[in-house]
Amino acid sequence: MRRRHFVQTLGASALVGSAGCTEQSDDTTSAFEVSSPAFSSGDALPARFTCDGEGVSPPFVIERVPEPTAALAVTAEYDGGVFSQPVFWTLWNVPPETERIPAGLPRKPTLETLGGARQGTQPPNEAGYEPPCPPAGQPYEHRFQVYALGEELSIEGGTEQEEASETIANALIASTRLTVDYTHPAGTDN
Repeated sequence: MRRRHFVQTLGASALVGSAGCTEQSDDTTSAFEVSSPAFSSGDALPARFTCDGEGVSPPFVIERVPEPTAALAVTAEYDGGVFSQPVFWTLWNVPPETERIPAGLPRKPTLETLGGARQGTQPPNEAGYEPPCPPAGQPYEHRFQVYALGEELSIEGGTEQEEASETIANALIASTRLTVDYTHPAGTDN
């Protein structure tokens, strides 16, 4: 059972990892584009979005959504090594006309304020953004991947993060990624 989960996770991680390259075309005028007013790719993740700060979800600005996108989704994971890519946030069924995903989304399975979008969970925690809290003392790469999906997903809010991220990856049209580093300070209890 453990080996099967490892193989599934490895396969999903490979699919999700390669998905970041699907929309890197020569036609930059129509490329799917996502940014964050809180950080840029290559920056350090501000502590506000981690267990060392408020632990709120980060904001995103979405531009040039490709056609025929039916919904948007977000996954977030940190690089825990070759065999560990912990997913700490999944958000899906965001309406395709959404231009901004605000910071500090409530920790609820369904977000009526975001068009009925849904969030995953990592039991026993609540649904929603689980602020990253990697092992202390060394930098960890955190990847925020935003997806254009070809269909709305039928999975319920509160679905486990791994299952939700696999379902998201299977419905993608295009994706783009913001990669940031974060070092949890040594000597903290979190």
